[in-house]
Amino acid sequence: MECFFDREPVEGRVRPAILRSWRRCRAAGLAPGTLDFGDPVELDWDGPLVRAARPVVERVLPVLADADAALLLGDEKARLLLLRTGDRALSRELDARHHWPGVSYAEEFVGTNAFAGALRERLPFPASGFDHLSACLQPFAATGVPVLDPLTGQVRGAVAVVCLIGREHPAMGMLAQRVADAIERRLLEHSSERERDLLQAFLRTEAMPRPLPGGGLPPGELTPGDRVLLEDRAVELIARGQRAAVQVPLSGGRVAVLRSVPRIESAGVVGVLAQVRIEGGPWEPMADLPFLAPPAPIEGPMGTMGTVGSVGPVSEIGAAEAAKTVAAATKPGVAETGRRPEAAPVPEMPVQHGSYEDPWLLLAGEPGVGRLAASARRRLRILFEAAMGIGQTLDVVRTAEELAEATVSRFADLVTVDLAESVLRGQEADAPSADLRRVAIRGADGTPGLSASRGQLVRYPPSSSQARCLAEGWPVLSPGPGGENRSLIAAPLSAHGNILGVVTFLRRATPFADDDLSLAEQLSARTGVCIDNARRFTREHATALALQRAMLPRRLPEQNAVEAAYRYQLAYEAAGYAWFDVIPLSGARVALVVGEVAGSGLQAAAAMGRLRTTISNFSALDLPPEEILAHLDDLVCRLVVEQAEQAGDDAAGLLGDIAEDTTLGRAGDAATGTTCLYAVYDPTSQCCGLASAGHPPPAVVGPDGTVKLLHTRAGPPLGRGGPPFETTELSLPEGSRLVLYTGGLLADDPADPRIGTQRLRQALDTDPGRTAEETCASALSVLPHGRCRDDVIVLAACTRALSPGHIAYWDLPADPAAVRRVRAEAARQLSDWNLDDLVFTTELIFSELVTNAIRYGAEPIRARLLLDRTLICEVFDASDTSPHPRRAVATDEGGRGLFLVAQLSERWGTRYTRRGKVIWAEQSLDQETQEGTGEPWTVLGLPE
Repeated sequence: MECFFDREPVEGRVRPAILRSWRRCRAAGLAPGTLDFGDPVELDWDGPLVRAARPVVERVLPVLADADAALLLGDEKARLLLLRTGDRALSRELDARHHWPGVSYAEEFVGTNAFAGALRERLPFPASGFDHLSACLQPFAATGVPVLDPLTGQVRGAVAVVCLIGREHPAMGMLAQRVADAIERRLLEHSSERERDLLQAFLRTEAMPRPLPGGGLPPGELTPGDRVLLEDRAVELIARGQRAAVQVPLSGGRVAVLRSVPRIESAGVVGVLAQVRIEGGPWEPMADLPFLAPPAPIEGPMGTMGTVGSVGPVSEIGAAEAAKTVAAATKPGVAETGRRPEAAPVPEMPVQHGSYEDPWLLLAGEPGVGRLAASARRRLRILFEAAMGIGQTLDVVRTAEELAEATVSRFADLVTVDLAESVLRGQEADAPSADLRRVAIRGADGTPGLSASRGQLVRYPPSSSQARCLAEGWPVLSPGPGGENRSLIAAPLSAHGNILGVVTFLRRATPFADDDLSLAEQLSARTGVCIDNARRFTREHATALALQRAMLPRRLPEQNAVEAAYRYQLAYEAAGYAWFDVIPLSGARVALVVGEVAGSGLQAAAAMGRLRTTISNFSALDLPPEEILAHLDDLVCRLVVEQAEQAGDDAAGLLGDIAEDTTLGRAGDAATGTTCLYAVYDPTSQCCGLASAGHPPPAVVGPDGTVKLLHTRAGPPLGRGGPPFETTELSLPEGSRLVLYTGGLLADDPADPRIGTQRLRQALDTDPGRTAEETCASALSVLPHGRCRDDVIVLAACTRALSPGHIAYWDLPADPAAVRRVRAEAARQLSDWNLDDLVFTTELIFSELVTNAIRYGAEPIRARLLLDRTLICEVFDASDTSPHPRRAVATDEGGRGLFLVAQLSERWGTRYTRRGKVIWAEQSLDQETQEGTGEPWTVLGLPE
């Protein structure tokens, strides 16, 4: 909790429901150290909820005493109504912390707690210890369960079972759920009793309301839609159980006024009649009734429903259909519009046109309607909770666990989920088989488990319900093991015609019915689709990850310019694809590359591979950093166009959220795009040139340990177009550390990205003598708990300098006589380096290169000899003309110079500078010399 309020990430360590409550508390400005109960208030200690709950609570007192627990009952505003406990020590602790009837457990007073959480989430809500924000609640562990009106679905209150920390009982949640269910059943029974008495009273009535002349519309001319709407609102008023009125807009601009009239006898309110009047406004007898507010949507477990001040909607099966069904089965039943039931002794009144001074009866309460509505609502609530809870992640096993969590205790006492082995591996489902792997098992406390536990192989015999379900592809209802009251439903988990596995629902008390079989089929069908989506994601993610890893460098190349190391941290969520590279260049230089492709999946991995290959090819041409990024930008634009042609508006799937433009489909402003940073370090001059395409700036740690983030002139991300890229040059003395990284290293705190930058500075501000490996480890330490939302790459390079004793250069005039001089100087230098065996070939190479520069180039001309892992011969001139070898015939006197250079050297080429070009050639050294130059130059034993 302290980490959360310090704005440090806590996802993965805190249950989602607790985290949502903490976020609500922080948004409300609550401070944990200042929370406490307010003063108790006077409530209705004998209201309908208390009357329904008191017998239930008294029956569970022995259970509370055995469990050392307390039971609390609160109303819809989280105010405590009842508190019962059989443990004196717990009672003293509760009293000492002012847990008294009348105090409020609302989040705005005491923060996160089981009472308020159950009311807000409309689901069981456990909270223990430091899950609570208030210190007065932290010594306790509690599980809250909402009490819902069986007819309307509205929250009437909550039940919580509480005990001291360290004395939690495993049945706390089950006890709270059973108490809540029992209270809901008593609320339904009370409603049914009132409806039954109301119906009998109605049948004893001797007269109907009389129609009077006028211009109103008789009930017989109502449209079917008007009838359904009036009946829905009438059921709401009947369920409310008190005198009230509501205006209902009808078709044609008409308005109906509905009122509920309780029938009161010596025993009190025995039921409610719903009466209606169309047009003419409120009549005189209704003048003293409180009018409900106009209908406005409120959120409930079934989505948008109900009206402000009303009791919620009628069942989704329709009030009219339910009423007719019950009336046909039970005769007295629901009175139809404008008519007396057939059992009434008073003859039916004729329907006439006119407005009514007295209303006509629309509905009378009937127990069957309430039961049907409650049953349908309970099924809809389970389906809604399953829809919200199943498929939250793209993990096959977790999806199966979500099905078990959503249905156990609400629908079944024990739930198991078994899947085919191929599905767990992300492959296509095999043919239906009775050999499965159990991936989820969950049961209510006290429910005996099945033979196989989680992770074990399950083999169902051919006669079992599960084997029949797999073979037939339909859910199977059968008696369960262990008693005649037990029943079992086996439902297939299927998607797109393929059976992935089977789910088993076991109930021990009340047997499953046909309606439950239909519900199980809907639950398994939804879960099957979610599991198949997770399976497909698993397969694609594994394929893309394998492709991505295959395209990354397996090891860093050998070179002496820098000491390089890297770290690759995979994201724990879906992420983009990042890559890096270390590319040796001519002249003992090295290129360092880090980039990131927006998007995910196989297309992003393929795009990453194409970009990395393209960079390697362009690097071989020795192009400047800004030109390499310009070529990459053109490539990305082509990829976007190609993808747009193949998939239309889905071009964003390849390289980010690409917004369609009127020309080439350039990226929109909201697109992240593909980013890249390209840096070239030259150990001879200790200079680094780098160019950025929307990539985070690198960090530089000086030889003295000072840390700074480079403010480079970053261009736009690749594929967006815009201004040309620019190269930033800086000096990196020997012993400096250049740290390149992807944006995921600093983006873990989206609320304030500067926090990540500050953490990176602090992590790198360490001893100046750190190695590249240690620098990578320090950079990754900025990730909280080592986790990241996006793939993270850190590439660290500790710079080295080529010793002056390994560099020889000569300024040459544009005179053919200079060829003899450079050959002699080169031979003398190789003799000093103990490389006499390379004198002949080096003299030939310099002869041809210097001759070409004098004949075809321009002054100034300079020759340079470098000793690195190879022997490098370079000739500079101020001309932009690029030499190329040609095939000379036998009679030609020239044209063989570059051919000889190519034959005598390991590789050769041309690179361009700001003032001309360089023609270079490399010769390999013998094994002994090559191994020696693989170490830092200061330990070669050669003269400086």
